[in-house]
Amino acid sequence: MRTRLKLKPGQRGTKKLQALYGDRLICVRYRYDFDTGRRFKTIELIVDEKAWSPRNQHDAADHVGDVAAD
Repeated sequence: MRTRLKLKPGQRGTKKLQALYGDRLICVRYRYDFDTGRRFKTIELIVDEKAWSPRNQHDAADHVGDVAAD
């Protein structure tokens, strides 16, 4: 399965989902399964939020600017 399109909230193709999930919506992905000829629309949502702080400066420095790869 391959991801061919990743959209941010507010872009064309995300508006109904943004209306449904609001600020919790992070992104919408369209994934394609070439073996079966099917397209899947997936979403990434925030489901929980709480305060957090790294245990030490080394942890914070290692992860500045980290972005999850798709």
